[in-house]
Amino acid sequence: MDAKEIAALAEKIAEGRRSQKPMDIVAATAGLSESDAYKVQFAIHDLFAAAGDRFAGWKVALTLPQQYEPLKLSGPVFAGIYQSGLRESGAVFEKGWPLKPGIEPELVARISKDAPAGGAPYTADSIRAHVGNLYCGMELVDNRYLDVTKMTGPARIADNVLQAALVVGTEIKDWQKLEFPSLKGRSTLDGKELAHGLGSAVMGSALISLAWLANKLNSHGRHLKAGDLVLTGSVHPPAFLPGTGVARTEFEGLGGTEITIK
Repeated sequence: MDAKEIAALAEKIAEGRRSQKPMDIVAATAGLSESDAYKVQFAIHDLFAAAGDRFAGWKVALTLPQQYEPLKLSGPVFAGIYQSGLRESGAVFEKGWPLKPGIEPELVARISKDAPAGGAPYTADSIRAHVGNLYCGMELVDNRYLDVTKMTGPARIADNVLQAALVVGTEIKDWQKLEFPSLKGRSTLDGKELAHGLGSAVMGSALISLAWLANKLNSHGRHLKAGDLVLTGSVHPPAFLPGTGVARTEFEGLGGTEITIK
């Protein structure tokens, strides 16, 4: 795709999101490559930033082969977080947005120091020095499509991989001592469990995921910046909510995050 085609597709997707109605971008994204999908995603970031919605961080998604291989993707993916999508635990989401919400338990990292390119690739050990705080968190995703089953992997990348909101919950004080692979997370609606999983589903560890993101961003000419919030990846696939109520994600022994969907 040339620059003009990328800009046109970015505007089409951005307008679809602004409409807060189910989108049909299957035809528009047919044949989109993984490389061009990120260019479209970045162009959409720029459109929202120009309209006043400040960029706030990143998310990592599709962290397991059984998630990205059926979508014909080369590996896990990333997407952006906007200031308008940041919430604290206890937030209320009124009817109309998200259109078809789902929840995921994720550890949220607040970056304290830039992670630019130039040195050795980041590892789970070296990325620790760039993390200021770690929280129990929730990603709220949105199936905002007429038919999500027809959305290719690159199409999902272009449209920010279903991202709707990042919800910050309990701060984890001694996170450096965590055994990340064995963490147990789950999602509930009005107390009824919808899904659960282990921290090992996040590329083996949230810190591995965070290091992967730092390196991947560097390969795209970007980097983690101090102040960024990062959804490091879910311990289970999205739990789409069967109705309204109090939705909660939690990590056993650490705390949780909850929202109300009306």
